[in-house]
Amino acid sequence: MLGAGLTFLFCLGAAGLGGAVFGRLLRDLDKAAAWGLSGMLGLGLVGWATLPIGLLPGGLRWGFWVVAAAGVAGIALAVLRLRAGELRIAKPEGLHWAFAGALALAFLFALVGVLGPSDAQDWDSLAYHLAVPKLWLAEGRITWIPYIHHSNFPFAIDNLYVWGLSWGGQSGAKAFSLAYSAFGAAALFGLARARYGASAGWWAALAFLAMPAALWESGTAYIDAAHGLWAGLGILFAAGAISEPDRRNRLWLAAICLGFAAASKYTGLQAVAAAGLGIALIGAASRRFGSGLKAAVVAGSAALAICAPWLIKNAVWTGNPVYPFFYETFGGKSWSEFHARIYRNEQQTFGVVRTDSRLDWLQFPHAVLGLAYQPGRYVNPGQSEGLGMPTGALGAAVLAAGLLWLVSGRARLFEGSALLIVGLCFVLWFGLSQQSRYAMNMGVPLCVLLGGGVVRLRAGPMLAGLAALQAVYALWLVHGATVRPKLPVALGQVSEDDYLSRAVPFYEASKAINETAAGGKVALYDEVFGWFLDAPYVWANPGHSTLIPYDRLDTGGQFAAELRRQGFTHVYVSWAVDRGSPFRRWDPREGRFGFDDREAAYADPEQKWKVLLAEALESGDARPLAVFRSGLLASL
Repeated sequence: MLGAGLTFLFCLGAAGLGGAVFGRLLRDLDKAAAWGLSGMLGLGLVGWATLPIGLLPGGLRWGFWVVAAAGVAGIALAVLRLRAGELRIAKPEGLHWAFAGALALAFLFALVGVLGPSDAQDWDSLAYHLAVPKLWLAEGRITWIPYIHHSNFPFAIDNLYVWGLSWGGQSGAKAFSLAYSAFGAAALFGLARARYGASAGWWAALAFLAMPAALWESGTAYIDAAHGLWAGLGILFAAGAISEPDRRNRLWLAAICLGFAAASKYTGLQAVAAAGLGIALIGAASRRFGSGLKAAVVAGSAALAICAPWLIKNAVWTGNPVYPFFYETFGGKSWSEFHARIYRNEQQTFGVVRTDSRLDWLQFPHAVLGLAYQPGRYVNPGQSEGLGMPTGALGAAVLAAGLLWLVSGRARLFEGSALLIVGLCFVLWFGLSQQSRYAMNMGVPLCVLLGGGVVRLRAGPMLAGLAALQAVYALWLVHGATVRPKLPVALGQVSEDDYLSRAVPFYEASKAINETAAGGKVALYDEVFGWFLDAPYVWANPGHSTLIPYDRLDTGGQFAAELRRQGFTHVYVSWAVDRGSPFRRWDPREGRFGFDDREAAYADPEQKWKVLLAEALESGDARPLAVFRSGLLASL
């Protein structure tokens, strides 16, 4: 609780910093929008500045005091703004109290996720969003982690977790996600209120938290909700720049928001491209925006400049500015065509079924609607079978808002511009990777259009009803996924240790590894939750990196010798996900593991390690130490 409280206090300071630095750009915005943007811009600045600080020797150690001092100064600035009356919010009236109550309940639900420990459902939080900052803190600086390629992603949001972990552990880090959602909801409320009226503002804020992915992620270390807010607000400001050319701050706000989107996730580059194309096309056609192409180049260049430090760092460290993507074009250190193929194939398992890896563009409408009615194919794990978690879905309400505006005939230049850019984003999303989380940047601008649609369109009452049902469903969903299991832990009724022992298969083994492998180094197979380990570890599966030369290893003895040469002292192999793992089937009479087809596994580059490890264990080059419900631990 204390760690989350410190983060929320720091986020107040971020709002003060953001307002001080960007105040002139925010001056003519609705007060709620200005405060929401102040908070987001302040957090964006801190996350951005963490990269150069962290790259310096010991930067994450002495940088803690720099960031803390900036937070204190920002709090003082925020208090001065509050005392000057810059945030006077009128009390809700009438039915608006129902919106305030629903939003408060949504934030409380997300807070439970912040205070409770992340579990196996919160996969990416444990795999790398929290694990990478933890590794960097141990090093005292930002370093290249060759076996976690995600560490090369733009990290303007994840970098905040470095500081949250420093002062508040896991809850201190995840609280940044909730703060981003709070600031974003305020910004959407203010933008919709200024354009369509107070009621539209409430509907827009509710629509954001009614997206299951946004509400669930607000209590995790996933960054898609925050990233979607950056990209979505950038799209809204781009549409505002087109429809209100006399307000030049809209173009700069679009550039800054899109820049922070690209600085937090590669998919932000898609939003930059879509917004730039939209500005160029509509701006030129409307003849109200001067040179649309010039404006697009200016905004795009500014956005790219914001994310450039990550692109430059990657180019220097790996030879690929967007590592590990587009390996065929740029190449990349500790990567290969084999790794690129595995990664590409995994990305293409989402969404509509591909035939021979070819995409049928006639299924585009199916994909857009699928985000609402068939979320299982757009959310992992189990996306190929349609078994993905519904907490990653975008939901029906915002998609309906976009469709209704599209067919209403009442869209003006602002709505038309926003819909065009959102449509371009959908085309890019459909062609690259159809993960519903990646569609959050389209969902955010549709939240404002939903608010406007409720009060402006003939189908407004129907849209309002759908949004209300979507909000109830999202609350019910997150209650089951987060509140019910984690509230006892957050309240101290159940210990974190007991909860994790039940909820995370690897947790029991991780405690033993921390004792057994202290001072050593662990090779993890089919297990990525190194967050729980204090000992150094490596994701050792062939698809993660080229650190272990599996193509040059022919026997279990060679395999064990190579691991020892690289400093490994222990091997852990999980069968929690692979129920058919041969390491679950040990035949003590023959002293062998039960492969279905050992020769076929050896010939498969993705499976060869299983044969090598089995041979090492069978020959005594590796020694089994313990068997857990999740896997096998061995020493070298």
